[in-house]
Amino acid sequence: MMKKVLAAAVMLGCSISVQASEGGYFGTVAGLMKTSINGDSPFNAGIRAGYTWNSGFGLEGEYTTSLVDGEARFNSGWGDFRWDYSISTLGAYATYRSQGDLYFKGRLGVLNESVDFEGEKESDSGLSAGLGLGFNLSETVNLEAEYTLVEEDVDFWSGTLVFRF
Repeated sequence: MMKKVLAAAVMLGCSISVQASEGGYFGTVAGLMKTSINGDSPFNAGIRAGYTWNSGFGLEGEYTTSLVDGEARFNSGWGDFRWDYSISTLGAYATYRSQGDLYFKGRLGVLNESVDFEGEKESDSGLSAGLGLGFNLSETVNLEAEYTLVEEDVDFWSGTLVFRF
């Protein structure tokens, strides 16, 4: 079902024929960093900045960190155990936005993920990809909803308010 929804969104976004505007942008991003850990996932927020050319291709950088920590839970015969954890990400992406007031967005890049699990920190870098839909609220403000694959067991479901200049 999800593949059909994404395919329909891509076709709709690519079929709208309003010229994309070239220029820089910055924005705020916030969303759920969904993990495969049993318990509550962290809620992350951050900043995003980039540049898009008239062709729709662009470059983008993003930093997020946990505003609300996640909670890992483990139930055993000896009791229930809980640990807090947070995730921070720093990524650089090549992007594509289709043309139109309602548009499709794709991105592919490199991301560094840092996990702080009760003071124990680990970091990992690798490829990251994302898909999203955007809407032009005005000539200078966009609203985007996006899914980003951070790594095999971490997905970032986010919303972004983008200001173009």
